Amino acid sequence: MGALQAQSAFLGSADLELTQIWSQEPNGWTYPVAVSLPSGDMPDAGFPVCILLHGNGGNGPGMFGLGNNITEGHILVAPTGYLNSWNLCGENSEAPDIAMLSDLLVQLSGFDNVNANRIRLVGFSNGAGLVNQAFIELDEPGVDAFVAFVSQMNAPQFHQGAFYRPSGATNAPLDFCGYDVAVEPLLGRKYISICNHNDSVVPYAGGPAVGTFFPPAEVSIYGVALQQGHNGPTVSGEALGNLTLFRYLDDQVVLIRGNAQHGTDDEQLVQVAGLLAVDEEPENSDEAECPEDLSLDGLVAVDDVLILLGEFGCMVNCGPADLNVDGWVGVADVLAMLNVFGFPCPEAPSLPTVYEVPTFGVEVQAGLVYAEGLSHTSLNSPEAEVMALLLDAYVPQGAGGARPAMVLIHGGGFIGGGRQQPAIVNLAQDFASRGWVVFSIDYRLAGDLGTVPEAWVDSVNSNPLADAGNVAQAMAIYPAHRDAKAALRWVVANADAYDLDLDYLTVGGGSAGAITAIGCSVTEPEDYQFELSLEEDPTLASANLGVTYEVQTILDFWGSKVSADLVEGIFGSQTFDASDPSLFIAHGTEDLSVLFSEALALETIFQDLGLDYALNALVGEGHGPWEASLQGQSLFALAFDFVVEQQMLPVE
Repeated sequence: MGALQAQSAFLGSADLELTQIWSQEPNGWTYPVAVSLPSGDMPDAGFPVCILLHGNGGNGPGMFGLGNNITEGHILVAPTGYLNSWNLCGENSEAPDIAMLSDLLVQLSGFDNVNANRIRLVGFSNGAGLVNQAFIELDEPGVDAFVAFVSQMNAPQFHQGAFYRPSGATNAPLDFCGYDVAVEPLLGRKYISICNHNDSVVPYAGGPAVGTFFPPAEVSIYGVALQQGHNGPTVSGEALGNLTLFRYLDDQVVLIRGNAQHGTDDEQLVQVAGLLAVDEEPENSDEAECPEDLSLDGLVAVDDVLILLGEFGCMVNCGPADLNVDGWVGVADVLAMLNVFGFPCPEAPSLPTVYEVPTFGVEVQAGLVYAEGLSHTSLNSPEAEVMALLLDAYVPQGAGGARPAMVLIHGGGFIGGGRQQPAIVNLAQDFASRGWVVFSIDYRLAGDLGTVPEAWVDSVNSNPLADAGNVAQAMAIYPAHRDAKAALRWVVANADAYDLDLDYLTVGGGSAGAITAIGCSVTEPEDYQFELSLEEDPTLASANLGVTYEVQTILDFWGSKVSADLVEGIFGSQTFDASDPSLFIAHGTEDLSVLFSEALALETIFQDLGLDYALNALVGEGHGPWEASLQGQSLFALAFDFVVEQQMLPVE
């Protein structure tokens, strides 16, 4: 690292020291690295860099031909892996190759002639597998493109709709080779996969190969697209000469299907070169957007400073307040805002407008299938039927685009009820008539005997205070939440069809529906999802796995935190934290079904976390008082005011 400190320009391999220590090399091993510098004048931002990763048995210098064919004017950096391979699963190498790449990126970013925002990773075969793992694990924003030649994601890296890294050393006999820690890859990077339908080494259609298992290439690219922000079904392939291109997110995620067996051809190289040449320099973000305008009113003013200060110190999921995108809200973000204080934004985004009184006619689209679930003849029995899970959509007619969304969940103690419960229908009609697109969902009840993880079964059965009725309800909580989360992912996946603005998503319900709304909003994406494998519950494949949602506001009508407590106690998951949505609570003080103390417990949690909430204590009311009022306002009106205030929606 001394060379880095002594000079400002990157001159060659002597400027790099890529040494790692691991069990095979306890005294350390240094990766050989070859470097090729471009000729010609250096761009103002420095030269972009292409890091080249060879296939199994290859070496770094052997990758220069590929690098020169797909990049122009790049510094080429080509390390050679330990035992001429990269550590993915069954290779002889156990080297920490991701750590090496992370170190390499840090070193390269320190040179004045390197464009630290234009570093590309390109790999072939085994090297493509390492590129795929780098896409999953590396969070350095300077890597703007990942190119994987002739290897889609393997099953350890991508399974059950999510991406994974190993928690320790990879080990082929372990489930998924030890890739057991779910990871959410960084957003906004270009990902290009080149796979051939006649590849006899890594099968395009998926299957076992090279000591592991591969999903189909088109399934792999769709999973990447969903994680990167695609909403909707798979795209159709576009024929281009001898190639077929599957393009997502304006060419940010692309699969190029060819017929070059386990290799490449000129047509593929031309396409990759074109994709990498797009937008060589980032657009001026000051002209493209106005991130400091947190209130979205077109001006950076006092209200924006107050919003920022309200998030000051946030270190998890800080959202727009993290202006410099460094993972937390601190002094640097305050200084960035003060630097533009008082300036108008070039273009303020339009917000969804909602209406004080019912304004629109409402079309009800009834009985839409959002996913499937198993219904067993007895608890977790091998005999099971597939149930269609349904929802109704309440769509305001003539309300325009960019609608806020609301998902409503009926009550019934996880034993009864349905999506057309009168109170839920009335609530859906009320909000839809004022501009929301509302979805009312069914979910599996206790009598449907949905699949329950064995750890959940054991925990519930071991409770000495539980009677048969309580056990049935507790068992039903798991499939109910699994289904409700699937419904939320369906809404995200179909946002374009309903012209939804998903920055304004509300989830609510009454009683068991409120419990589920809270549980779906404060637990992690993997909770109530990946405790079951696809083998145990094949219908998970219908549940839009890989799609994520973010709730902004919860409407809790006489609910509790019991489901969050269960998933935390049984699986050790983190539930309530400072990134949770704001919470509206309406609860009768004389409720004997769900005690008022449950509302007070939620109030305490939200107070301690510094989160926004409103507790509407309905004095003298019992369970389910939908017709109650407080200070002359109906519960619907109170909920409307809370959502509008929390989401800063314009009201007409």
